[in-house]
Amino acid sequence: MKIKITVLLFFSIFIESFSQNSPRVPERIRIDNMVLNISDDVIPIIQNEVDALHLNEKYFQIYVDRINIFFPIIERILEEEEMPDDLKYLALQESALISDAVSSSDAVGFWQFKKETAEDYGLIVNEKIDERKNIVSSTRAASRYIKNSNYLFENWIFSIYSYYQGLNGAKEVVDPQLYGSKRMIIDESTHWYIIKFLGYKIAFEDYADKINYNNNFSVYENKSFISVKDMSESLSIDKSKLSSFNSWIKTDRIPNDKIYSFIIPEKKENIFKITASVLSEKVNTLIDQQNNSAIDEKILSVISKRSIFLNGLPAFIADSIDNINEISSTYKISKKNFLAYNDIEKNHKIIPGMPYYLSKKRRKGRVQLYLRREDESLWEISQLFGVQLSSLKKINKENNTSKILMRRRSIL
Repeated sequence: MKIKITVLLFFSIFIESFSQNSPRVPERIRIDNMVLNISDDVIPIIQNEVDALHLNEKYFQIYVDRINIFFPIIERILEEEEMPDDLKYLALQESALISDAVSSSDAVGFWQFKKETAEDYGLIVNEKIDERKNIVSSTRAASRYIKNSNYLFENWIFSIYSYYQGLNGAKEVVDPQLYGSKRMIIDESTHWYIIKFLGYKIAFEDYADKINYNNNFSVYENKSFISVKDMSESLSIDKSKLSSFNSWIKTDRIPNDKIYSFIIPEKKENIFKITASVLSEKVNTLIDQQNNSAIDEKILSVISKRSIFLNGLPAFIADSIDNINEISSTYKISKKNFLAYNDIEKNHKIIPGMPYYLSKKRRKGRVQLYLRREDESLWEISQLFGVQLSSLKKINKENNTSKILMRRRSIL
């Protein structure tokens, strides 16, 4: 990376006079398993980036407000994709966490994907859907893009640079002798894109505080609603507010080709309860309006059981009126089997909004990792992912961290 960085002296003096309280650039920075030694001639250049971000208190706070909404989501996905947590600052650098951000080269969304690259990494981009603006989908795609580069470089700095230059473009510039390096010197030959990334990390890392994260927002994987209007009315959320956080969907009707993730301005536990209640009301309405034909009765019989497929397993979302005896009768399943399938005892109190399974759960999850909330039990995780509790305990034996393994790591 040989593009020299130039800085105007008067601009440096101007910034410094207004940013005395911004964080200071250290001599060393750690990015995951890499230690970066910052040369003396580059420290003031990175400091200019940090000071510029802290220059206007109003705009800095706007950044922090967005961080408190979107970083919890990004962090969880990075954990699941086994990527460095610091990559969240790259999204901040790319788009300022604005879903509708568009660059001069027509890159769009949180991670600034061009259409062709987005589609290469599984994002849907058409006249109805633009998943580049979906924080969940685009973060997974960006993780996999950078992960692919890191298979070659084994160097997160080179892999981050490839996000700007492309894999082939980065290969032509970076030093092959530093592939796999765990230490690097950041000096005047370092590309401005990396300098900027380090500036964002230093400027905001003290403000990305989990204590201040906004827990009034949730990720909701839609399995129930056929339109945005239906969702907003059922969840009692203003449609314009719902749409503003989900600008990736351009029509009212929600496509059924896959399960789409929505950002909902509501706590997750409330969403579970509301959706379970909504589903119950819909079922009761259908039953009240039922006709006497044999076909209608068969259809309503299935609907009234609220059966769904979760993680490829037959299940249902519990309602507040449910109890084990009635469940056993409704689904024609023995009480003994129901208890065994769900790793519960006979005195278990059914939890509204929690999925319960009608067949044996899996021995491993479909994702590698899950970042556990402080108040979340292993049993709750086993229900959310359809994984046997005994398997979770075995895989996570002596694991006292919040990183819950859903399956054993592959040994290549």
